[in-house]
Order: sequence, then C-alpha cells, then structure tokens
Amino acid sequence: MKKSVLIAVLLGAACTGAGTSDSAGDEFAPNRIVEPVSPENRLSLVEELRIGRLTGGNEADLLDVIKGIEIGPGGDIYVLDGDEVKVFSPAGEFLRSWGRRGEGPGDFDGTLGLALARDTVAVTDGERVHFFDLGGRLLSSVWTGERNSGYSAFRIRSTDLGWVVEARPRWIRLDPTPPPQLPHEVRYLNPGTGGLGEPIATYLTQPDGVELASGQRVSRAFYRNIGHGVDRKGDVYLPLGLDHEVSVYGADGVLSRVVRMEVEPVPVTDAMLEELRREMVANCQRNAMWRRRCERQRYVEEIVPATIAHAHERVPVIGHIVVAPDGHLLISRRDLSETLASADPRPYDLVSPEGRFLGRIEIPVNFRPRSMRGRNILGSWTDEFGVMYVVKYRVEGVRP
Repeated sequence: MKKSVLIAVLLGAACTGAGTSDSAGDEFAPNRIVEPVSPENRLSLVEELRIGRLTGGNEADLLDVIKGIEIGPGGDIYVLDGDEVKVFSPAGEFLRSWGRRGEGPGDFDGTLGLALARDTVAVTDGERVHFFDLGGRLLSSVWTGERNSGYSAFRIRSTDLGWVVEARPRWIRLDPTPPPQLPHEVRYLNPGTGGLGEPIATYLTQPDGVELASGQRVSRAFYRNIGHGVDRKGDVYLPLGLDHEVSVYGADGVLSRVVRMEVEPVPVTDAMLEELRREMVANCQRNAMWRRRCERQRYVEEIVPATIAHAHERVPVIGHIVVAPDGHLLISRRDLSETLASADPRPYDLVSPEGRFLGRIEIPVNFRPRSMRGRNILGSWTDEFGVMYVVKYRVEGVRP
C-alpha cells in the first residue's frame, strides 16, 4: 500500500488557491454555488424520529453522552452512549444494551467510536478495538499497540475493504512537556491482530495553532478544523478547510479525484474581528470559574490579542463533513462567529458523489449530524437542559 502524506496540511500551510489534482486524479468540473443560494436550491428537514427522554419513561431511553450512531440490519439503530451500546428498533423502541467501564474482556475504558459491518459491531476505546455480534456477545478484542507504545484508535468505520480507523501515535510521557500537536492518520485495521496498514492520509486536526512566548498555544481567529470521512468503497475524503474542496484518496493512498465547489471567499473584516473579540472577552464573565480560569491564562491580556492578530484573511469555507456510504457529502459552511453564540441554524451543503451541488440545508445549531443514509440524516440533539437525544431527519426538496 502506497504511503500518502499531505505535507501541506501537516505543516499547517494555508491552502489559498483552487489547487490541482495529481496525474492519478480525474478532477471534477467546478460547480458554482450562487450566494445567496436561490429558493429552488433550499432543502428542508422533516423530523421522523426522536429517541431519548427528559423525565419519566424507561431509564434505558435516557441518553448521556452520544459518541456514535449507526444503522444495523433491518434498520435497528445502534447508539454508543458513553461506555454502553444501546440498540433501538426503527421505531425508536429500546431493544437491548451492553457494555460498561472497565478493563476486563469487552469492557470499555473511555469509548471513542462505533461502526457496523454486516453482523459485527466494532467499538474503540483508544488502545483497543472490541468486536461484538449484533446481540452484544464479545467476539474479540485487539490492541492497536502495546500498552506503552503504538497507536490510539479514535473513530472507526467499516468499508467493503475492511475496517478503517483514525489513529494517532501515542505520546510516551517521558517528557513532561507534551508535543504541540500529534498527527492523525487514516489506516486500515487488521481485526485479527490489531495491526495497522500504511497511512492513507495524514493530517493535523487543527493546523493553525500559534505558540505564544509563554508556551501557550492558541488558535488563530477563524481557524480550520480538519476531519475526514470514508465511504463504503473505502475512499477517504479529506477537506483542507479554506476552500470548498474535498480531496478523495483511494485505499492505496493515491489521490483519485477532487470534489470542488466554487464559492466566493468571505473576507475577514475589522468589524468581524471586533465582534469576535467582544465575544471572547464576554466568555470570561460567564461565571466565577471562567473568570478564575481566564485570570490564570491571562486570557484577555494575551490570548485574545494573539488570536485576533493571527486571524486568517478569509473565513474557512468547510467546517465539517459527513460522508454517506454511497459517497454523498454533507458539508458544513463555517459560521462567521467562532464562538457559536448565535442560535441561528447552521448552513450545510448537500453534494452528490460526482460533485454536483444538490442544495443548501439549514440545520439547527443544537443538532450534530453524525451519519447519512439515503435521504436521512441521523445525529445527536442537545436541548437547553443539556439532555441528549438521537434525532432522525428526512431531507426534502432534492431534485433528481
């Protein structure tokens, strides 16, 4: 398997142009997204299902910390809730659950990801990946590295070619000063041994960090959050953040194509920076705990000015992507406010596997999309009391 490392991302370089694909890639023709999006390209969401409760009802319906949602055979919904897997029927009725925190066989030590493949459920808790049948019976557990070395496996996904994990080299605590940032690597996992294949892609999740003279690291204003998605065929989708562009890599690590949407850049203005500065300062006044924390970090005196001084010249276009098994993309448009203080819905673009813009969706700010199947979007909803729910939406208005 060829090794492909995205040097520009790893070094934290800002991607300011459209870029080109290599000789192995067939670049898609650009599609123009008109700003503002016309009414015929506006899509709507219809809630089909909500799982969870606030008071009363079955204790099993109470969800604590949702870390993963997957659809199993027959439409059953598998939810990774803290250190427990809960299974619900397609109608939202609780069926069964398993898992607990611990170090024994099948126990979890802080879960990080959930995936399904045919009749197998995989859960990762960092150093280990556990495999269960659909009823919760433990099949096997593998280490992604020895206890004091190797890799930590974060998110895990299933493809037709096998299991894919987001792995990060483990930091050995020999030096009390942690490294500034560890790269994330997309690798195939051997379910029998826990061995990892060569990296398909390597990137920093936050490549725009700024180190102050005090040693503190801060993120510049309008920073990029970089993640990835994987489809059923095993293709890895990686956005850089500053362009409406997603690079697609095959399982061999070779760039196969670029999904590009032409969008006018949004320049960062002095007014936007001033609004951001006011919001950052206001965060320190939320309560006594935050005031003490800000005082210790010299937040207002050092971090706020450094964040503003190192602002990007324009707002990153892509904030988050969700990849459906068939290759459809749900791409979030970065809001102009970094603090997410606004209660306004967040704009997402729906893009076909061929790179065709299908429409704009306004998604509620307290809903986090986690998976997409056909015209359905599943995710976690957090209400004003901090209670979490699983919500399933149907997207309406998509033209053939």
